[in-house]
Amino acid sequence: MAHAIKYHPGMSLLEQYAEGTLTADVALAVAAHIDLCPHCQRLSHDITVDLAAQLEKQPVKTGTDDWSDMLAAITAQPQQAKPRPAMPAAPQPIVVNQREFLLPRALQRLAANHGKWLHLGGIATAKLPAGAEHHVSLLYISKDTEVPQHTHLGLEMTLVLAGKIVDENGEYCAGDLLINSPDDTHTPRTLADEDCLCLSVLSAPLQFKKGLTRLLNPLQQFFY
Repeated sequence: MAHAIKYHPGMSLLEQYAEGTLTADVALAVAAHIDLCPHCQRLSHDITVDLAAQLEKQPVKTGTDDWSDMLAAITAQPQQAKPRPAMPAAPQPIVVNQREFLLPRALQRLAANHGKWLHLGGIATAKLPAGAEHHVSLLYISKDTEVPQHTHLGLEMTLVLAGKIVDENGEYCAGDLLINSPDDTHTPRTLADEDCLCLSVLSAPLQFKKGLTRLLNPLQQFFY
């Protein structure tokens, strides 16, 4: 039985995604979620149709001469042979810990250029090309592994791509999108029989909270 995705971007995020007003890194997480979520695919389509209808109603101001000149310039162009469509390349899986993961369409091109996997215990991370405002990475968590309790100095978006993680607030499977702010503290972990791959989008480093794990805070440059 397919997993029912429970955690989605809010309507405001979907509207901003359709309008093209999100930063590229946040839009990437939303796009990857939409790839995995039939519910948000329908919502995104409906929002886009509504925006198109609103745009269609807006008056278009053009000078007659400008329109005629543009049309004449277009029709004066020599005809070219119709290019043959290129066959799309087969998506390549990501390999980590001797496991292969097939990523959503929105991530495939960026993930092909991911950085070196950095390992700390049962956790591994590989940086993806990103803008200046966010740190974007793939996050792999081995079976029966806990990410130390932490809060967030900024925005944290975590999209589960494969497997399952749990924390104090619930259970998250492939397609679920978690959004945490500096008000949130949690301790994500995997189960004994299942590892997990996530997309992580951070606007600021994590802040570890308990005991000796606080010594990891100066090491954030390895993971952020």
